[in-house]
Amino acid sequence: MLFRSIFGGYDTSRFTSNSVSFTLAQDVTRDIVVALQSISYSGTVQTSLLSSPILIFIDSTETNLWLPESACQQFVSAFGLTLDNTTGLYLVNESHHQTLLTENAQVSFGLSDSLSGGEVVHIVLPYSAFGLKAEYPMVTNSSNYFPLKKAANDTQYTLGRTFLQEA
Repeated sequence: MLFRSIFGGYDTSRFTSNSVSFTLAQDVTRDIVVALQSISYSGTVQTSLLSSPILIFIDSTETNLWLPESACQQFVSAFGLTLDNTTGLYLVNESHHQTLLTENAQVSFGLSDSLSGGEVVHIVLPYSAFGLKAEYPMVTNSSNYFPLKKAANDTQYTLGRTFLQEA
C-alpha cells in the first residue's frame, strides 16, 4: 500500500497481495528508503545480481537504477551490456536486445523493511521494462540501452522511474 498512499494509486490487475509494510525514513529528503535484499536475473540462466543487501532510495524524478559497482558488473554479465564511456549509457546491441525479449528475461527485486530477515516482497519485471531507446542528441545513432548507473557511494543507491512505472 506504500505506492498507493504516496503515488496516488496502482493498477489492481497487476497487484499481488503481500504482508510487507515499510517504515518511512526520518530524513524527509530521502523518506522513501527501503531495504533491497536481492536482485536476480532469469532468462536462459538464473543468477544473483546483488552480492549483499543495501538500503535504496525510491525516486520518481530519476530514470535510472543507481547501484553498487559490483551489481552493475553483474548486470553487464547477465544482460550482455556494454558501457559507452562517452555517454555513460549501458548499451545493448540490437540482436542481443531481441534475444532478451524473445527469451522473456526478467529481473526480480526483493524489497523489505529490513536488510535481513523479515517479510520480503518480490517485484518481477520483464527485460522490456528496461530495454530503452536512446536517440539523438543523447547518441549519434539510435541505440538500445539499459537504465543503469554506477553509484559512487551508498547515498546514490536509487530505484528510479523505470522501476516505478512497472512496479
